[in-house]
Amino acid sequence: MPRKSSPPTVTTIARELGISPATVSYALNDKPGVSAAMRARVLEHARAVGWTPHSGAQALRRGRSGNIGLVLVRDPEELSREPFYSAVTAGIEAATSAHGFELLIRFVRGGVDDEVDVFRAWAHQRRVDGVVLLDLAESDHRPAVLEALSLDFAVLGHYVGPEDFVKVTTAEADDAVTVVDHLIERGYDGCLQLTGPFAYAHERRRRELLHRLCAQRGIEHLHVPGTYTVDSGFHAFEQADRALSSRPAVVTSSDLIAVGALRAAAARGINVPGDLGLVSWDDSLIAEVTSPSVTALSRRPFDMGRSAGDLLVQKIEGRIPGGSTVENAPATLIPRDSTARG
Repeated sequence: MPRKSSPPTVTTIARELGISPATVSYALNDKPGVSAAMRARVLEHARAVGWTPHSGAQALRRGRSGNIGLVLVRDPEELSREPFYSAVTAGIEAATSAHGFELLIRFVRGGVDDEVDVFRAWAHQRRVDGVVLLDLAESDHRPAVLEALSLDFAVLGHYVGPEDFVKVTTAEADDAVTVVDHLIERGYDGCLQLTGPFAYAHERRRRELLHRLCAQRGIEHLHVPGTYTVDSGFHAFEQADRALSSRPAVVTSSDLIAVGALRAAAARGINVPGDLGLVSWDDSLIAEVTSPSVTALSRRPFDMGRSAGDLLVQKIEGRIPGGSTVENAPATLIPRDSTARG
């Protein structure tokens, strides 16, 4: 069996051309010390043999690691069932790899303090050039820590602070109007909102938006916090006062919470969509194939992640200033069986 040939290197190019490795290195890296004719000769041979620069070596020459960091304060097994975070992570990786950066992911379970410990270790070891922050809290201290560590960062959310960062925002106000108007148009007269942890700023904003809109439109609103799991959706639905109106609708912060609420409704013999409507703030294949299928907001989480990764790399490379923002377009509501007309 023929032996696979090794990829070309500076050493093999030098041997083939009969010159020193230093001369090849100077030519490939556009450094002084070689003539224009020799540089052209080296570059032409390098292209012919398929030489490509080593991204890690390039990063070291630029004084960078070539890595982008993402810390997820989640149980990895739980996260594997969460489509939203999987899509966001895939989007970040797609953007960073397109720029020649690697995405370094770390899972922690102890909360944001453990996350900050990872940031400190990464900064001390020069493991990453920047990080992406998710799930901002009301009084989040992570941005200040990252700035003190001289790490660039991108925020996915509506954080406003004095630090030097870039961010991707979502159209939550528009999305809330879309949801409430859909419920009223389908004849529902109450809103039972089941969210993720209320410590997250985006959950507080969604709760305030829906509460205000429901008050303006004369329908009842009730909120129950939980986690982004099927079990949480089931138990939150069980705890909630479903007598808040004659025909309420459930609005969940994720598709997994929606599945839990559906299971709880089925266990009590509640007809969906006849007696109860259901809308998820996040769309996914889960919402599409569940029976009944779940009406959901298509918010394009992959695009969010890709925008965050792209902004962060541009910030690291000095191509855009701090404060640069990408505003995600309003979500598209996908009507399905859970709010179908009778």
